[in-house]
Amino acid sequence: LFFDDSTRNIECGKSIGLHTVLVGTSRRTKGADYALENIHNIREAFPELWDADEISKNIKCSENVAIETPVTA
Repeated sequence: LFFDDSTRNIECGKSIGLHTVLVGTSRRTKGADYALENIHNIREAFPELWDADEISKNIKCSENVAIETPVTA
C-alpha cells in the first residue's frame, strides 16, 4: 500500500503494481486506488489494516525469523 501526495508518484507506483492512496484530496486521479483528504483519516478509510494487526498478534512463529542486516567492512 503506497501513500503519496504527488499524482506523478502515484501513477509511477501504480505502474509497478502497487495499491495506491493519493493523500491531500478526496478526488481520485489516474493511478490512485483511493484518495484521502488527510492522512489522519487512515484508520477510518482502512479499518482492515488495524483488524489484520490484531489478528497477527495472535499468530505465533514456530521458527526463528531471519533479519537481513547490512554490514560495512
